Amino acid sequence: MLLMMLTVVFLSLSSFCSSNFFVWWSIFVMMTMIFLLVMKLVGGSSGIINYFVIQESLGLFFLVFSGSFLQFLFVMMKIGVAPLHFWIFSVTNGLSNWSLMWFLTFQKLPFFSVLILLGGLGFVFLILFGVFLCYSQIFVTKSYKNLFVLSSTESFNWILLLSCVSLLSVLYLFLYYVVVMVLLIACFYQKEIFDISWETILIFMNVPFGVSFFIKIFSLGGLLWGYNFFFLILLFVMFLATLSIGFWVVQSAVKDFSGLDENYKPFYYLIFPLTVCVLL
Repeated sequence: MLLMMLTVVFLSLSSFCSSNFFVWWSIFVMMTMIFLLVMKLVGGSSGIINYFVIQESLGLFFLVFSGSFLQFLFVMMKIGVAPLHFWIFSVTNGLSNWSLMWFLTFQKLPFFSVLILLGGLGFVFLILFGVFLCYSQIFVTKSYKNLFVLSSTESFNWILLLSCVSLLSVLYLFLYYVVVMVLLIACFYQKEIFDISWETILIFMNVPFGVSFFIKIFSLGGLLWGYNFFFLILLFVMFLATLSIGFWVVQSAVKDFSGLDENYKPFYYLIFPLTVCVLL
């Protein structure tokens, strides 16, 4: 696993230092093979065929439309950036633990540098539309794992928005996103009814001082300089995600978690739900 991580880091640096479309396509193919190997090692074979067909088809379109703005859209779809993330649920529903962590973190590394090099201010409103779409999906989604994946997808959109303002800031924020995601998913992942621990979901669902919280603060700090009115509307729409968190916290709080130690129950049932009030 460590060797594959180092390989991904090397491919990420290669994609950032190169501007050749064939080099990028070769890196995409290698990343597809690495992810299939990861899924095979951890025993998650579900979704392998869907992922392979989608990635290779989009890779072919990436070469066919070389030099066109459509390349940026195809890379967005390959990595699962909103609003072109419709296919990721067919893959993530069959992932667990390390394979899910890999899909949400390391699998995005080489694609992210290509997105930065191909992107521009013309795609800002497309990425913003993806954020709105994620909030709408969070409001109506009933699956806990899909809520988790949507929150991660929405956070990644915020990082891409910051890339339109400052390259150095977005690199720092993306490294923070990857490192914290790896630590949290690896440490807090639990086999429960919905396959992911509910405190892990709270961390990623905009709880103050969580991963998504800091990503939005840093991104808004750089973006509000040029798009004041539009981002105020976006902040107003964020209440959809907050309503989803509140409903989920109430539902989780009434469950009987017999496995919890008595000393920790007040922390889970009182402190975490009260933080939702801060979001309101």
